Amino acid sequence: MGFFTSILSLGINKGKISEKDYTFKIENYSGLDGTEVPMRVYCARKRTNKTVIIFLGASPDGERHKSINYLAKILTKFNYNVFIPRIPPLMQLNISNDNVDWITHLYELIESREDVNSKNITAAGISYGGGMLLKASLDNKMTKNPPKSIFLYGAGCNAKTILKFITKGEFKNNGKLTKINPHNWGLIVFFHHFMDDIEFGFNKNNIREVIQHRIDNNKEKAYDKLKTLEQNEYKIANSIITGKIIPEVQEMVDKLINTKLDYIENLSCKPICHQVKPEVFIFHGSNDNMIPFTESNQLNQLIPNSSLLISHIFEHKGMSAKRSLFFKIKEAFRLIRFFLRFDKYNAS
Repeated sequence: MGFFTSILSLGINKGKISEKDYTFKIENYSGLDGTEVPMRVYCARKRTNKTVIIFLGASPDGERHKSINYLAKILTKFNYNVFIPRIPPLMQLNISNDNVDWITHLYELIESREDVNSKNITAAGISYGGGMLLKASLDNKMTKNPPKSIFLYGAGCNAKTILKFITKGEFKNNGKLTKINPHNWGLIVFFHHFMDDIEFGFNKNNIREVIQHRIDNNKEKAYDKLKTLEQNEYKIANSIITGKIIPEVQEMVDKLINTKLDYIENLSCKPICHQVKPEVFIFHGSNDNMIPFTESNQLNQLIPNSSLLISHIFEHKGMSAKRSLFFKIKEAFRLIRFFLRFDKYNAS
């Protein structure tokens, strides 16, 4: 099915995709720790040489993430086979550089499969997984047979500016300081990852439990536990899980950033962007309240071979409905041009 035929089909069917349009299976791969780890595979009905490997961000949903699975189904309409492997550290909200090793391990496993054309792979990094993917692309496991292209969605560049955004909701665009309400998930991930390094001044186990319930998507348990906390514990835990930062929490964050500055800077992909060799397609929503679109502006400036689209109808989790029909039509044409360029590059 051609690119524009697929676009037309999606439009006519209002984005719905029939199970007849693809095949789906769940496989296991051998992880770095020797455990069997699940991976979802979506295959186009038509025989194809095009493969996409999606490396996810920090989310407990992992490979079961609904939006990512929907994206995979869409890609099969454009004649791509899609792999969505679970990355255990990211599923556990471990945002350390351990993820780079998992990504290179996965790339090598999938690239060597008989049903994959190793010369025509797109490595896609979603959110935090994007920066980890760029780092991984410099590893010899990937450079010996690099992806034909890299696709980034809602990715970050500079860990320090991301942390400033998730706590203060501030980012600079063309020298102008902009403030929006950041998504609460960013603060939850931050405290979960750095919990052992943060000094609360009292036993942190109750706050740890509230955060863990929230991560497990047990909102009711999180708020039930919250109600049992003493006033000071309650204020801090409530601030973290709602994203409504209070001075005490901001002070903890600022202190942690100062004491762990080298570690935080080492999480950034900013220092290595100039070394990235494959063609990189960067997509970001201007309404993203998890990672600001200015992070993708930085990536585009630093990566030698890159194309950027900032969409004004997308948020971190997908499309926003808060726009007029005429505006959405104009944006749709911008999206089509961008993804046509992406598809042509990977089909050549």
